[in-house]
Amino acid sequence: MFQRQTRSTFPARNLVILAAAVLAFLFFLLKSIQKDPTPAPEQQIDKEQSESKDSSLLPAEWFFTLREWPDFRTDVHTYTTALAAARQSDLVAKSRDGNYGFSTPWKLEGPANIGGRINCIAVHPSNPNIIYLGYSHGGVWKTEDGGQHWKPVFDDHDFLAIGHIAFDPAHPSVVYVGTGDPNISIYPFIGDGVWRSADGGETWEHLGLEDQRIVTKIIVHPMLAARIFVATMGLPFERNIDRGLYKSSNLGSSWQQKLFISNQAGIIDLVMSPTDPNTLYAAAWDRIRNNHESIVSGENARVWKSTDGGETWKKLGGGLPEDDRSRIGLAIDPSNANHLFASYVNVNLTFSGLFETYDGGETWKENPCQGLNFDFQSNFAWYFGQIRINPYNPSDVWLLGVQSWRSQDGGETWQLAAGFDQEVHADHHDIAFLGPQSYLLATDGGLYRSDDNAEVWQKIENIPTTQFYRVAYNPHQPQFYYGGAQDNGTNVGNEDFLENWIHVFGGDGFQAVFHPTDANIFYYEFQNGSIYGTTDGGTFEPATEGIDENDRRNWDMQYAISQHNEDVMYAGTYRIYQSFGHLPIWTPISQDLTDGIIFGARYHTISALNESPLDPDLLYVGTTDANVWRGRPANQDWVNITAGLPERYVSSVKASPTNPNRVFVSHTGYKDNDFTPRIHRSDDQGANWLAIVGDLPNLAVNDLIILPDHQDSIIFAATDGGVYGTINGGQHWERLGTGIPIVPVYSLGINPAQHTLVAGTFARSLLSFPLDSLKMEENTSAFTPNGSAVPMLSISPNPASIAAVLKVENLKSDQFTEVSIVDISGKTLFKKQIRGLGKHEEVIDLQDFALGVYVVYARTGGKVWGSKKFLVTR
Repeated sequence: MFQRQTRSTFPARNLVILAAAVLAFLFFLLKSIQKDPTPAPEQQIDKEQSESKDSSLLPAEWFFTLREWPDFRTDVHTYTTALAAARQSDLVAKSRDGNYGFSTPWKLEGPANIGGRINCIAVHPSNPNIIYLGYSHGGVWKTEDGGQHWKPVFDDHDFLAIGHIAFDPAHPSVVYVGTGDPNISIYPFIGDGVWRSADGGETWEHLGLEDQRIVTKIIVHPMLAARIFVATMGLPFERNIDRGLYKSSNLGSSWQQKLFISNQAGIIDLVMSPTDPNTLYAAAWDRIRNNHESIVSGENARVWKSTDGGETWKKLGGGLPEDDRSRIGLAIDPSNANHLFASYVNVNLTFSGLFETYDGGETWKENPCQGLNFDFQSNFAWYFGQIRINPYNPSDVWLLGVQSWRSQDGGETWQLAAGFDQEVHADHHDIAFLGPQSYLLATDGGLYRSDDNAEVWQKIENIPTTQFYRVAYNPHQPQFYYGGAQDNGTNVGNEDFLENWIHVFGGDGFQAVFHPTDANIFYYEFQNGSIYGTTDGGTFEPATEGIDENDRRNWDMQYAISQHNEDVMYAGTYRIYQSFGHLPIWTPISQDLTDGIIFGARYHTISALNESPLDPDLLYVGTTDANVWRGRPANQDWVNITAGLPERYVSSVKASPTNPNRVFVSHTGYKDNDFTPRIHRSDDQGANWLAIVGDLPNLAVNDLIILPDHQDSIIFAATDGGVYGTINGGQHWERLGTGIPIVPVYSLGINPAQHTLVAGTFARSLLSFPLDSLKMEENTSAFTPNGSAVPMLSISPNPASIAAVLKVENLKSDQFTEVSIVDISGKTLFKKQIRGLGKHEEVIDLQDFALGVYVVYARTGGKVWGSKKFLVTR
């Protein structure tokens, strides 16, 4: 069965039994949720998520450090150039017609029902069945049948963060898209300006404004289609003069900046009079976000008005706040052009009031908001700022936040309309009106629809845009895929249940870890190293006893079960901990492996942890501040092996599955005119390093996988522009697979049962790539002289139960080769000498093997040249 956490505050409900026709049996029946005295993880997580989005922005520090260490400066030029190189390499790879089998399509495993953050909704002005969605990093999606089916229509672009989508009112087949994430949260994903499609999203034309980086609103004149207004926040990482409001009078061929507020404030909202297109209102917002500065409020938070088509502007007062404020949202009454609302956020970053005018902004009064819970935007109200008026019923007014509130009497009284009680995901960013009582709601967890005046909300569950941090393999459910996602916890499913993935744990999901032989023992993690474990298959307890609560922890804290002793676990804060048994009690086994607190606690943590699959007493560790260590847990001996590596955030360290002395390291980061290699290899446990980037584009590398059984020649790299692979140890790289746009991939894994490479994307859910499609006959080893065929060791099936076939292929020597199988204690259970060139097979009887993990070794001349881990199950 799927393992689902128990919760104490959520109502019990029956869950439907999902039928798997392709598996020919019912694969699980979830238990009704039972009350448990244990503190509910979901309940705790909600509070922690709220706290994480205040001005400290803990996840932002993780994203920024990934890309900026050690200079604390985002190099936009290098980043955009790298994305363009990724696009070019994708085109080159496709033109080669699959030399290495890399042109096989990625398979979408899901989920399509969990969702991702939607920033904006655009409904066709005359056909409500045509709807566009703009995602924070998942591009533009379109439906032509009211949401029954969706397709991406913006995938051939380098920047897929979408800020706004608008129609030409007179020609609704013409669609405009503004790129960049206007909510400027965590790490602000930027854009490259404005795009226009004249054919409903089939093709696109770039209209410029790429230096403005974040577009918040686009308005097309209803009668003069050539006149376009664009509100921008500018590059959020630094002060600049590119912020403000822009106008074009020639269909976007050229632009003029018509309203500039300051070098730290842009235009966050813009509305146009429904009766006079020359009258516009704009709201300004002070916003800077980088690794050492977060400005969310200031003196520039004001409302401006133009009555001459944006040529000149007047700052409005007349009762509006005159002190420092944060984000402002605007709405104009479609039935009364002089009636407007302005919602304000204060310097404490909470909702501070709703102001109303009936004379076009000359005078304002504060709406008492009777019945409104002023905490509806929590303490990160700057993340929302949206107020909407229903064009079918102007008395229907909405305020969006963590939950959404509405007034049905024009703003006099307010009621909760969409929230936890209605089973709607938190954090709402846009609402669109399909009719007087029909709505679409954009949230951090996807799209919701109501057709009964917001009594019942139905989730739209067929858009695969989940943002994954980590993927995981469960040996007890090898047909399913696991992953931890931004805002959407830990989830499980596969292609056969694309729209029925199961949410099994809350928070911002990270690493899931499964015991290799006991299906009842496993762990889930949410942000900042909050690990929960179960030993009975479902009752969760905190699993961090012994880890000092004051330790500096990574947003994505590393932990793992030993590959050699299933009762041993390792975890990394700023030091390494070890535990024995389940649930674990942790003990530190290292000193501080970072540089110490120099730039702040969050900048100095362990970011990578890996145990050698060949040596049970060998760990490798990487840190956010560029350190790499080799450790011996038995005697707590740690050696710094950083010399020869770049001064960058260490994203992964992977010990070779075939050579006990070989280790690989990857780094992230962007720096102007710096082409420092991001992948290195050592053949002497870190004493010396060799760059193996070849022709890999200058992208941040977020994770590595070294494919077993191929002498370390086949390597896959997860980058900010997709997945790249090499079959010759890094001499030449190509983008892997088709069907994946230029999106970040943060985590890779291997599913040995399905023989697939698994990619956790941060925009397009979880994908798998069939490793059988690789053209192994063309594989030449980077470590074999003269490019001769690589000796190969394999065992299948894996996992196995009764018997397995052990194969040794491509032997080039007539020397004796010894193959052996050892258990996790090191005991040898099988050994045989083979001799002769070519291929050898041996059937291994496993009926006397206990359940567990085993390793096959191949040695020639006393030297190990191959190893393969496999699992015995029943």
